Amino acid sequence: MPFAALKQEYAQCKRCPALCQSRSQVVFGSGNPQAEILFIGEAPGASEDSKGIPFCGMSGKILGELLATINLSREDIFITNTILCRPENNRNPAKEEVENCRQRLDQLIELMKPTVIVTIGNFATERILGKTGIKSLRGKTFPFVIANHQVTVVPVIHPANYLYSGRNPQLFEEMKQDFQVIKEVIEQQNQQTKLRRQQKVLGEF
Repeated sequence: MPFAALKQEYAQCKRCPALCQSRSQVVFGSGNPQAEILFIGEAPGASEDSKGIPFCGMSGKILGELLATINLSREDIFITNTILCRPENNRNPAKEEVENCRQRLDQLIELMKPTVIVTIGNFATERILGKTGIKSLRGKTFPFVIANHQVTVVPVIHPANYLYSGRNPQLFEEMKQDFQVIKEVIEQQNQQTKLRRQQKVLGEF
């Protein structure tokens, strides 16, 4: 299924009656669908629901600052959420809602075939890895197979946590460290790709 067709399929999704009532629109994702790096958040908030773009509020501003520390921009990645619709009063997604969006996320991963998945916060990390406790998981790498595709998963702290902390500078430094891990994973993968190409060329002689 092409990317545009997948997006269109879920544009009028009715799987979650409560979310159909609370959302203004389905927030599918934004960025580069050909990117090798997929960021997955929790759920759209008020700003995202209004504009149809994930991480377009204050959390998105912090995310942009963190991306800049590793010389990336939103044009270099694709961002989506664990669920595509805003829950009423920004409540946590229900398990049933996460399950109803499971196939969509698996299909997106299968289409994109990213080499790195960055799970932002507890909900996205639990959805992908089946693990909770972002404070102990953050900044670590997890080789993982999802949608029949091998990826490296890197859980990171949600930017909202930084905002809730009153912009704690120590927490921001920890978040920057997590993004350095992402950079290292990308560099390692690029090096491995370069070596494979060299070996292929040598094998042709």
